[in-house]
Amino acid sequence: MKKLLIFPVVAVALLSSCSRYQMNTLRSSNTQLDQKTGVFQFENDSVKILYSFAGHNAPIHINIYNKLNEPIYVDWERSAYIIDDKSSSYADETLQVDGVVSGTTIGRGIRFSDANISAQITLPKNVAFVPPHTQINKIVSKISGQQLNNISDSLFTKTKLTTSYGSGSLSVKMANFDQEHSPFFFKSYLTLYTLNNNAPRFTTYQNDFYISQVIRSSLGPESFEEQSGRGDSFESSASN
Repeated sequence: MKKLLIFPVVAVALLSSCSRYQMNTLRSSNTQLDQKTGVFQFENDSVKILYSFAGHNAPIHINIYNKLNEPIYVDWERSAYIIDDKSSSYADETLQVDGVVSGTTIGRGIRFSDANISAQITLPKNVAFVPPHTQINKIVSKISGQQLNNISDSLFTKTKLTTSYGSGSLSVKMANFDQEHSPFFFKSYLTLYTLNNNAPRFTTYQNDFYISQVIRSSLGPESFEEQSGRGDSFESSASN
């Protein structure tokens, strides 16, 4: 019985030693970072746009909040993420709408009302409808981590990090980059519009992101206390 119990443990240890993981930290050249959550934010008088990349191979979580008293439309077909000058459309058929609609009625006195919205809407593939004071969320999982496997080992230095379970330090390899020398740089390009006498009035937003730090380890992302679950960090598998 003891031999049977020992074998799986040894097998797991061997598999773990053969695997390498990367925890990648992102920065932006033109988007504000929430230091507490790691979420990137762009905001003006019309919209608030949030980006998060937590997960495997940087899934793009986009949240667009309409601050106006009129609808905003998102043209996903004219919106894209761009890697190495290659554009990939955000177009999709289904999106999630969440938010609160606030209204004011003037008649016999003034009445205020609020209504919660939570629904899935099927629209033409290239258009998303965002009612006043509501938000939409979109997740795009099309980024490949292959580019990150090409980082030279000579760029990494050995260091120690505190483990998330607080049992001590973890030996890792770490590389830091500025924007000019980053191994991974991409852009998010969004096209939004409002209607003026049924004619679209377009506005575009472009946000840039790049990897500023890569940590390699034989342990999974749950071992990294500060990075795990943050919007500015994502995990990937490193080639052996």
